[in-house]
Amino acid sequence: MIRVPAERVARAALLGLALLALVAAPYYLSPGDEYVAGLAVIAVLFALSYNLLLGTTGLVSFGHAAFYGIGAFTVALLATRLYASALLGLALAPIVGAGVGLAVGAFCLRAVHLYFSLLTLAVSQLLYVAAFEADTITGGDNGIHGIPIPDFLNDPTAAYFFVLAVVAAGAVLLLLITRSPFGAALNAIRENRQRAAFVGLSVRLYELAAFTIASSLAAVAGALYAIYDQQAFAGLLFWTESGTPVLMALIGGMRTFFGPAAGAVFYTFLAARVQSSTIYWDLIIGAILLLIVLALPGGLASIPAQARALLARLPGRRRAGRATADPAAGMSRTALEAEVLAGAGAAARPSSSPSIAPARASGDSDLLTARDLSKRFLGLKAVDGVDLAVKRGGVHALIGPNGAGKTTLFNLISGRIQPDSGQVLFDGVDVTGAPPNRLARAGMGRAFQTTAVFGRLTVEQNVRLALMGIHGDTRRPLGRVGTLYREEVAATLAGVGLEERAHTPASELSHGDQRALELGISLALQARLLLLDEPTAGMSPYETRRTLELLRELSANRNVTLLLTEHDMEVVFGIADTVTVMAEGRVLTEGKPDYVRRHPDVVRLYLGDTA
Repeated sequence: MIRVPAERVARAALLGLALLALVAAPYYLSPGDEYVAGLAVIAVLFALSYNLLLGTTGLVSFGHAAFYGIGAFTVALLATRLYASALLGLALAPIVGAGVGLAVGAFCLRAVHLYFSLLTLAVSQLLYVAAFEADTITGGDNGIHGIPIPDFLNDPTAAYFFVLAVVAAGAVLLLLITRSPFGAALNAIRENRQRAAFVGLSVRLYELAAFTIASSLAAVAGALYAIYDQQAFAGLLFWTESGTPVLMALIGGMRTFFGPAAGAVFYTFLAARVQSSTIYWDLIIGAILLLIVLALPGGLASIPAQARALLARLPGRRRAGRATADPAAGMSRTALEAEVLAGAGAAARPSSSPSIAPARASGDSDLLTARDLSKRFLGLKAVDGVDLAVKRGGVHALIGPNGAGKTTLFNLISGRIQPDSGQVLFDGVDVTGAPPNRLARAGMGRAFQTTAVFGRLTVEQNVRLALMGIHGDTRRPLGRVGTLYREEVAATLAGVGLEERAHTPASELSHGDQRALELGISLALQARLLLLDEPTAGMSPYETRRTLELLRELSANRNVTLLLTEHDMEVVFGIADTVTVMAEGRVLTEGKPDYVRRHPDVVRLYLGDTA
């Protein structure tokens, strides 16, 4: 018997009641409230389109209202200046919104984080000023009023259901997109842009696609407003209007799909009630919204979870919880440690489960070659004419004191930064300056000094995302994700000892398990070369031993070539076939571990006299 989580049941019940209330609204609301309900429904599409950026992709736009206003003026100008049908304007609005969104996104996404947000704000203000100043076209400060609409929409109830139908279609489309492989890629970008690039995703292109889709649907919402309210004015593009969908998403809960919809309905009715009763409506609304955000950090969508947590704290529930506590709670510390170590040791041994096919090998030729590679930062040569050759199938260690240029060299090889001069060859192909997503598809994996995984995604989703990225599935805007590569994901997790943690969010893993997950992601990418930046940093002795076992497994049985930097010399000399020593951006010496550990310059400059 399949058991459905109580929280999911409660959320589904609330969603069903909300949909029923929206459908039946004209039959129990007064004419004035029915009008507000129509505005609330339009706001739902506006908020959902914005949350594709904020909640799904992690982009904070301060100019989303610009596309809402563009949609409204598309209808208004066609209906009043060209005397075309308002419905034609509605049909053209998503095309116009997508076109403008594509242009604006291509410009604004050249920057990241705060600069992106400020650029969207600047663009929206430019569009607002243009609409405000164009009196003969847009009506200037007054706007365009009395937009002619089809006769059947003159009936308020018919107009409400028309708006509801269009918004429902847009919401279903957005739901399908966010649940698709393309939506999974957007979630990955939200969680970790850097890691997303290293699983084969062209991050900026995916963000541009999300921005374009969100702009298109925001324009549809604006077109619906122009038809429903029969007006369009420059204020619809003003920066304060861009704050509205942000508030709706935060109030409803941006981490769930329907959270912003709940926030939109709540905010619209709240604003209508307060505005009609006091001139201090903006102050009162701000105070109410602040209280909601403080009391419900997860938004209205978190109410079922909050209620469940409250019930769990009741006296009777607490006693039941103690009676069914984790069996491990009664174990002694020694017994518990023994059980954990036994399980982990089994995980570190080669698994009998089916595994991903090993990468091809072709003799002892060099898999990676760097020739005269250099990089300067403000006059400082971080990498100065480095030559490096990494043999296929071996373990090559790169060591040196802090500031020697090791991480910079890694970044040059893996495409994070562009070299000033020199050349990088991967499997005989010139990949100098190639972006990380192209290198990932070519078979180059990367693990960072600070673990880089998709924190809110489960372990299983992390590995599946890598498989989808390398096979190009993330370009599909429709389709189910959960059934893709099920066997390959299971085999990969078994190979790194994480099969028991498949449904655990990656952020809840220990440091050592997150390192193992990074290796699993590289296995899923079928990496032939894996760059590891201090893979055992911050680990306990047990985690270090387990990581070394995994690395030996990768090198010996899966034909993965390893290039690693490491400060723990016991690790370096215990696993490496070849060691390259760097100092001051240059190669000091290179050779077998025994040769390097006895080299007088290495002893003097790095290892110290006690080596």
